[in-house]
Amino acid sequence: MSQHIFSTFHTQTQCRVRIQIGWDRPMKGFYMVVLKADTEKLADDDEGVVYSNLYDVGHPKELSYFRRVAEKLEIQIPEVIWRNAYADGERNVVNHTAFYDAAGNVLTGEQ
Repeated sequence: MSQHIFSTFHTQTQCRVRIQIGWDRPMKGFYMVVLKADTEKLADDDEGVVYSNLYDVGHPKELSYFRRVAEKLEIQIPEVIWRNAYADGERNVVNHTAFYDAAGNVLTGEQ
């Protein structure tokens, strides 16, 4: 599985979220999850999941569906993340992780 990870403030939930997009090689499709970042501050009944493809569409072969989800959630994801995830699908990548800043620059280390 490839992982392209980006954190930002999400206005709809009023908290920081961590977005993960990538290619799932065993499932032969893309995935996207959006999780609240500050889980220690969540109420006991809040699992912190803002969006997960597992509760929605499964693993589509194209990223266009997730682009629409991000738009609906009002999350601006840098274009480079979409391109890199798409390239992972083209190359059937596994075991790759990249972290990005708000401008789409790759960061070193986990953020």
